[in-house]
Amino acid sequence: MLHPMPHHQYPNEVLLCHGYLGSAPIYPMVAISICALALFHQVHCACPRYSIQSFCKTLCYIHQVPYRAYLTTQLNMPDWRLLNSCPACCYKLKDEPPLDFQWLVSIDGNNSLK
Repeated sequence: MLHPMPHHQYPNEVLLCHGYLGSAPIYPMVAISICALALFHQVHCACPRYSIQSFCKTLCYIHQVPYRAYLTTQLNMPDWRLLNSCPACCYKLKDEPPLDFQWLVSIDGNNSLK
């Protein structure tokens, strides 16, 4: 069990102090070891074709945990893009002149797209 220090405000601070990185900035549901990320980085540098899916399967095999393939296909629904895209941003008219930029976003945790 991970124990927070008195000066920790967020769960990711506790996770980082114990060598893990959370999957979300505020309320992480999953965390991965920083050592595992470093290992994947080194393996991927040696073999760029080595995918994160292969790495996940390897970790599951090492820890004798069944690999859950449904996690890889959860975004492959036929209408996933339709349900999770912004119609106002993606809608184009037939005779509309092209814009200088198709998208204009900022790198702020994706909050500018809401």
